[in-house]
Amino acid sequence: MPPGFQKRFDSIGRTLRQHPLLFAFIVLALVARIIFWIYTHRVWEDALITLTAARNVWEGYGLTHHAAEPRVHSFTSPISVLIPILAEWFHAGLIALRVSSLITSVAAIFFAYRIGVLLAFHWAAQVLVLAYLACDQLQIFFGMTGMETQVVTAVALGVLYFFMRRAWWSLGVFSGLATISRPEFILFLLPPIGIALLVFHRHAILKVLTPALAIAVPWYGFATLYYGSPIPNTIVAKSESFRHGFFTTSWDYMWRFTVESWRDYVPFKEFRIADQAPLPDLVLKSIGLTLLLFFIVGLFVSAKRGSGLVVGGIAVIGFGLYRSTMVLNSYYMWYLPPFLALAFLVAAYGLSQLARRMPQLTIVLGVTLALSYALHLPFSMPLDKKVQKKIEVGVRLKAGRILNAMMAEKDTVVSESLGYIGWAAFNKTIFDYPGLGSKVSVRAVKKMAVPTLAELVDALQPTYVVVRPHELDYLQRNFPATAAKYEVAAHVQPSSAVRLANRGYVYSEMDTDFRILRRTRDFEQVVRP
Repeated sequence: MPPGFQKRFDSIGRTLRQHPLLFAFIVLALVARIIFWIYTHRVWEDALITLTAARNVWEGYGLTHHAAEPRVHSFTSPISVLIPILAEWFHAGLIALRVSSLITSVAAIFFAYRIGVLLAFHWAAQVLVLAYLACDQLQIFFGMTGMETQVVTAVALGVLYFFMRRAWWSLGVFSGLATISRPEFILFLLPPIGIALLVFHRHAILKVLTPALAIAVPWYGFATLYYGSPIPNTIVAKSESFRHGFFTTSWDYMWRFTVESWRDYVPFKEFRIADQAPLPDLVLKSIGLTLLLFFIVGLFVSAKRGSGLVVGGIAVIGFGLYRSTMVLNSYYMWYLPPFLALAFLVAAYGLSQLARRMPQLTIVLGVTLALSYALHLPFSMPLDKKVQKKIEVGVRLKAGRILNAMMAEKDTVVSESLGYIGWAAFNKTIFDYPGLGSKVSVRAVKKMAVPTLAELVDALQPTYVVVRPHELDYLQRNFPATAAKYEVAAHVQPSSAVRLANRGYVYSEMDTDFRILRRTRDFEQVVRP
């Protein structure tokens, strides 16, 4: 073996001996994710919306969802399309996203571990935060189903780590990455970092700002020139459909939303489509409350001691207030993991304070909480495998393929479901609701008093419509004249009955029934003489 390689292997061996906990959880994270990938083959709907735009680059239509509407900013996170865009030339964009999630899961665990070393975490507190990052359901699921979640979690932890290390150039690089990771980072993570630099580290501002701008400016300059605005069309579409702004709903409504959101932070039920969990709600609420108490303790102690960890806590609080005052739909659960990773760090710091007086209780609580976030693995993976086979492929993808065969070049379709359908009915004109990939839909939604899929159908009168049973009922009930213009061209259901339950863990049975409506020939003759 060459001497250079021998030295490197010796160095790795020393590191393994010095930090066995770090490498144990790195291995655990990689094994859990690879098993999930191979066993479930799960692909999240929204990942395909982004991949469709990446595929269109190599088809010659530009970075847009479908050719009929060029230059539509149909993805929220720039980094989510920059990662797969080159690989999609070889039709390997999804693989690139999954591999990037594997790599950044290692980075996330490394940053969290090093922060724990900087703050002298008790080993049980390290186990808590590392187990969450390695095994949590949302951390594994979204990263390995094609979303940018794992990448941006590593970016968030990297920002905090390099700030605490006062590694200013590295902080600048990760701050730049944060600007193209998630819009929430620009609103809630980077401002407290910037304020801390301005107040305590003015000498470092240029060192941080230079690499940050070098990463951020090219993308936002391109987006402004190419799309006409740096604001993604997805954000515009969601804001027009939900129509919730800061404090636009009543205090009572916001409070109820906040209280009921407990499920978004606890094992099993953090996955929003989960109806039932193997553990009682009382146990799950106790887990959430315990973590909240440790978060408060950790935030207080870090603020008292002037620890840089307080910046992460402030970012978590800011995001939490935003989520409650905006009444952010709990379905968008992939927004949570980066901020929850920061919250777990603060909570772990709080748990470490307990170790000084009650070390045995610290070990029990740390290990128990850690196990609670890993417990889902044998319960969730069989369900995700079934969802992929029976629903994603058996219904959504099948509906897209049927549409692809039916639709002519000038035909249009309205559908809420965009990912699988848009991937299979490639470059067919899809006016999705609320308009993630379509400016035509967004313009129509803006004019509606109460936006719904049915009203979009009534406004656009597309050639085809893809509806679930409740959407069809609403269309027939509220827009009977428009509904009468359509006939059922296809009825798409799973090949056999679907029961999404596994030993007490139950998923909602979503999208097991699609009807494809086609505008009748009599109406075609009226509108197209």
